[in-house]
Amino acid sequence: MVEDERLELIALKDSIVSFSRLFANPVRYHHWHQCLEVLYVEEGYGVVMVGNKQYTMRPGRLFIFPPFTIHKIMVEEGARDCYRRTIIHVDHHAVLNILKEFPQNQHQLQQLSQRGSDAVVLDAANIHQHIDHLFSSYAARAAGGALSAEHVACLLLSLFGMLPENPPAVSADTSRLSTLVLFWIEDHYMEKFSLARLAAALERSKSYVSRRFQVETGEMIHDYLTTFRLRKSCELLMQTSHSIQQIALMVGFAEVTYFISTFRKGMGETPLQYRKNHG
Repeated sequence: MVEDERLELIALKDSIVSFSRLFANPVRYHHWHQCLEVLYVEEGYGVVMVGNKQYTMRPGRLFIFPPFTIHKIMVEEGARDCYRRTIIHVDHHAVLNILKEFPQNQHQLQQLSQRGSDAVVLDAANIHQHIDHLFSSYAARAAGGALSAEHVACLLLSLFGMLPENPPAVSADTSRLSTLVLFWIEDHYMEKFSLARLAAALERSKSYVSRRFQVETGEMIHDYLTTFRLRKSCELLMQTSHSIQQIALMVGFAEVTYFISTFRKGMGETPLQYRKNHG
């Protein structure tokens, strides 16, 4: 990860929402947020990798990423100029307080914001006109000044009200070799990494596994493994009182000094600073 591609941890310290609606290049690396993220694809095609699953990105598809859910968006080079999306980062804690008088919606937001839960993927192309009008209205409000907690609550209530109560599940693409690699890493990230053992488990050669993963995801296996380990270490730093050395071993780093330097490079601060600032 280069200096300007640190893992993207949006904490929304000074506001409760970040709302943007524009054409933009996708993030080129796996990342996560400390807040709830809503992504609505308006134009463009590609692949969304979330957790250890992959989904086709297409117009009308809505993604809701819970806090600390690793994800990556890949758009083909030829389609970058027509990739348009609405992306909303929400401080769900602030909004939950406002939704006390709407217990059903409050519970729905709690479920969507459950740390470590699965991302929600919905097809909403049939109501695109309504979603487009909703987002256009709030984009205009956001351009005129910061959206208040009440604005955000109304936005989410309106969006939730448009979505079906029991939407059909969107199937993940399990045919890619990289998907199998992601599953394997989730089961073995705490162990010393061995490409040979991974390749043997998938009954492929080392070179083939490494090459296919890079083609399908745009990054090296080791880079994703490091990202996954850092995300796990962040959770342990916030949720437990384990020492830095214990956490390093628990997430697969044999040397605590290497863990600290890798963490600082990826997160922009040391593990102790992270625990102090985010715990």
